[in-house]
Amino acid sequence: MASRWLVSRTVATDRMVRTWLRVAAAGIAGVLLAGGLALILVLASITDQENTSAAGYLPLAWSAAVVLVLVVVVAAFVKRVEIRTSSGFPWLIGGLSFVASFLPWWGLAGNNVDLGTLIYRGLRVPQGIVQFWDLSLVMESVDCARYGFDIYQDNNGCMQDASIYAPGMVWLQYVPGRVFSEVNVQILGVGMIMISSLVLAWLARQSVGPGRIVLLIAAVGGPWLLLLERGNIDAVLLWAAALVVLLVRRWDNLAVWGGAAAVLWLMGTWKYYPFALGLMLLPVLRLQRGWSVLVGFAAATLGYLVLTWENFLFSLGSNTNMIDYGDYVVLGRVPVVARMLGTDVAAGGWQFGDVLLLALAVFAAIAGFAVGRLVSVRRPWMAMLAAGGSAMYLSSVLIAGFGYAYKATFLLLAVPALSRLPGSSRRVVAASGLAAVLLLGVQSVVVWNTVMVTIAGLAAGSFALGFALAAIAGSVSARVSSLVPQP
Repeated sequence: MASRWLVSRTVATDRMVRTWLRVAAAGIAGVLLAGGLALILVLASITDQENTSAAGYLPLAWSAAVVLVLVVVVAAFVKRVEIRTSSGFPWLIGGLSFVASFLPWWGLAGNNVDLGTLIYRGLRVPQGIVQFWDLSLVMESVDCARYGFDIYQDNNGCMQDASIYAPGMVWLQYVPGRVFSEVNVQILGVGMIMISSLVLAWLARQSVGPGRIVLLIAAVGGPWLLLLERGNIDAVLLWAAALVVLLVRRWDNLAVWGGAAAVLWLMGTWKYYPFALGLMLLPVLRLQRGWSVLVGFAAATLGYLVLTWENFLFSLGSNTNMIDYGDYVVLGRVPVVARMLGTDVAAGGWQFGDVLLLALAVFAAIAGFAVGRLVSVRRPWMAMLAAGGSAMYLSSVLIAGFGYAYKATFLLLAVPALSRLPGSSRRVVAASGLAAVLLLGVQSVVVWNTVMVTIAGLAAGSFALGFALAAIAGSVSARVSSLVPQP
């Protein structure tokens, strides 16, 4: 009886593997088809007599096609990739991030304008009007709210323009000591550089070979340095994701998961789209009554949206008004579709190009999910990072349709999970994993080609999301099965 059960289980397992291999192949084929068609439509826009801007972006579109095709070819012909690094390599990455971010600030703060400007220009990082410009705007909103001004009105007596941040952001005014104030921007900004560099080093410690190389490149890449140069609050979202994984990995119980849910919910109250980090909570289903954490997070999120609905609509409108159609530090579905043949930019709404990029993302997610089912993952911690980072990226770049280059840093959270795939002995896993890692590398350094980085990010981010969901589902299933008494 036992031998028959073992044989039948082996046959079923082999059949399931073949099924997921076919699904992965179909998903990859769909990505190649949708991505190829998107590039063709962009290149063909030169034939539109009324499109006077095509000549300006066409050379970049050709370079995007060459780079993306090269990624596919390399992934297809490389069977397996194994890169070994020393235990000190992650600290090199963190140190490089700190030096590349702190040195220009130090130069500008010390009136050595030439030093700071030359470094930023060399790394293709656009300087803000003031140092830590984005952080300064946040702290200005906090100060104005503290003094009783209505920060969501233009020309409110304290600010010229209405704040684009959600109401949860100005809760910082209640922190004792007025730590979060515009007068402390320089101190807070340097602190952000230090903590962010430590988080990047931690991500490198969780990664292996190819992933560490990508993070090394990202440490001096335009998106990462732009994030730190502006002191953008998106950096705190990366900290929150890392903190949550550190907590639940150390103390895997319902109370800590509840605290983790509170941290992620707080991040969502700042800018709305970070509510997508809630996907990181899915592994709580491994625990008895874990569903209560998910229900609580969903209820709190829904309640917050209802109470701040007008501000939510204002935030969406602000994002639409900020859409930039250029090629410098710009990401997004909308600017890419605007370059495609047949798109009517004035018409607005979703058109064929938008559906095409959505299809690319769906196919990539299917491929990632299938690969996740082919890989045995019993612990969900790195998959949690990938799920949170890719969900935030896709909610901004695909769903909302626009974001600046620092949104690409969200996908660095997917590096630890994906970095192990290129070393797999299974060809489709290794090839797809290598392609995803290479695409992450491309979008982590390039800030001057919207078509290239958007397609690369959508493909890699969607693949990472699908893979993460499969890994989380596998870990939940394995934990539940272990709790069920065997006959």
